[in-house]
Amino acid sequence: MTDKIRASDDPVSVEHEPSLAEVAARRLAARSQWQQALARAQVRFNPVNMRNEAVETAADAIGGAVDKVGATAWMHRGKLAMAGVLSGLFFARKPISQACAPVIEKTKVSIDKAAARVRAKTKG
Repeated sequence: MTDKIRASDDPVSVEHEPSLAEVAARRLAARSQWQQALARAQVRFNPVNMRNEAVETAADAIGGAVDKVGATAWMHRGKLAMAGVLSGLFFARKPISQACAPVIEKTKVSIDKAAARVRAKTKG
């Protein structure tokens, strides 16, 4: 058996001419599909709908980013608190030193007096 004979015996390879009704049905189906696609495009590309879609997309993106940042901050809350305390001390070092100057001076005087008393007791 040759390939030509096998091809002619194969019922699947037999092609038939579509009837006019089939052609008309295909044309009608293609036309209705085109009209549906056009209607969807008109609705989707309406400026109001495009704006709403852009706003929703941006809101979703921002919400996702905020959730990710919040989760990261919660995981490292101790580090963030320490960084906040240290930066607060760094930026407030001059007012803190000015406010603590009298207390530090009183402490130095008290330490000097206590040291003098200890020296006096040990000598005498």
